[in-house]
Amino acid sequence: MWGRLTKVLFLLVCGGLTAGNDAVVAQEKVHKLALISDIHFNPFDPISLTGALIARPVEAWPEIFATVENQEMSPWGEDTNFALLNSSLRAYAANTAEAELTFLGGDILAHRFEKIAREALAGSLSEAEIRELKQNTAIFVGEQLAAQFPGRPIIFALGNNDSDCGDYEITPGGGFLSGTREMVRKLVGPQLLSDDFDKTYGAGGYYVAQHPQVPDTKIIVLNDVLWSDKYRDSCGKGGDTAGHDMLNWLRDQLVGQKASGGKVWLVHHIPWGIDAFSTNRSSKTECTSKVVPFLREPFSSEFLAMLHTFSSTITTSLASHTHMDDYRLLSGTDATPLIAQKIVPAISPIFHQNPGFSVASFTSGGGEIVDFSTYALRNLESASLSVPGEWQKEYTFTAAYGLSEYSTQSVGNLIAAIGHGGDAETLYRRYFQVGHGSLPSEVMPAYLCAMKALEPDNFSKCYCDDATAPAK
Repeated sequence: MWGRLTKVLFLLVCGGLTAGNDAVVAQEKVHKLALISDIHFNPFDPISLTGALIARPVEAWPEIFATVENQEMSPWGEDTNFALLNSSLRAYAANTAEAELTFLGGDILAHRFEKIAREALAGSLSEAEIRELKQNTAIFVGEQLAAQFPGRPIIFALGNNDSDCGDYEITPGGGFLSGTREMVRKLVGPQLLSDDFDKTYGAGGYYVAQHPQVPDTKIIVLNDVLWSDKYRDSCGKGGDTAGHDMLNWLRDQLVGQKASGGKVWLVHHIPWGIDAFSTNRSSKTECTSKVVPFLREPFSSEFLAMLHTFSSTITTSLASHTHMDDYRLLSGTDATPLIAQKIVPAISPIFHQNPGFSVASFTSGGGEIVDFSTYALRNLESASLSVPGEWQKEYTFTAAYGLSEYSTQSVGNLIAAIGHGGDAETLYRRYFQVGHGSLPSEVMPAYLCAMKALEPDNFSKCYCDDATAPAK
């Protein structure tokens, strides 16, 4: 173990990291931030509850689920059932008692929600009933989380499954946004929300809030599903307009903060850059044709350009979506690290990782995250409502990698160390799946390039032309 840490330390220190910031951090008050995402709750397990969930208001749902007994937790390959949700939120509460703020990174609803709902009642559900079920499921999960995190703000960013139309099909100005608006207002806290919250959330699911711990800092929450390469406004007509409106609104927010000398936390569901998972699975023969960006044009290029322009204003970036424990790094043309993005792991084990969440530390002065720990469920195969889940700390960033802090520079140095292979890569691959197996070495080139090369051309150069590329 000591040999591993020594090697990782050597690589990172050679990358330019020093411990000089320790004294600065020590002078500022350090706060705690809780991070949870991609819950993907399936309320139709057990299927016998479906009739009651339809017949009774969402306020009665806790009573309905209280009747569930001896349910095993969802296995790898499936979304979250009540047993896993209950265990996750209890473990979350126990390990975030000191946290003053939560980031809920979206995708409250299960994958294939409509299909599962119809199968639960043999196809007898109407479209209106399914839409109501979706809204009620989102509200139920939000209220369950709020009950475990009382009196503290929960910043919620919508995910691609959070829609009453379909996956990647949120309707701007539609029923899901109007139906969940009051829930979001309560989660965040009305005193923190800007005056235009009703307008922007109702129009596209995005909003801005005052940071409760960091003066002169705003938390900008995007619904970047509107910019996704997979997005379709199947139940409306204003998808592209809403995407452009959000981009222009974001620019105005960043311009205002920069002019006033304020700072920004930027939070959203989908990470920056390239989808390494889809790139690896591409069936196309030419390497450059395999590259799959998360966002479509012109939003992808304009968003990244905006990040470069306002990199000195954005102190923290958080995303989720991939279900894995990961990073992104925005760098300047001279390769100087500008902004690091932390990707939060999922509760749902549908992609065969362990359920997990994180707890981060951030300073009250600049608002930068300086460290985080990830917690994982260790006994998913045997856990149930009667057999408690064993939630344990998977790792702490600074201790695992031998770093003095989490920062943009340290993430840049870590990515460089991972690129050298050896122990840094081994640790990253293990933590990536939150301790359940390890990211296969043969797919590492795409994930390494995705961390550091956000534009398609730069990713293609890294993935297809450089020595890290797989055989073509």
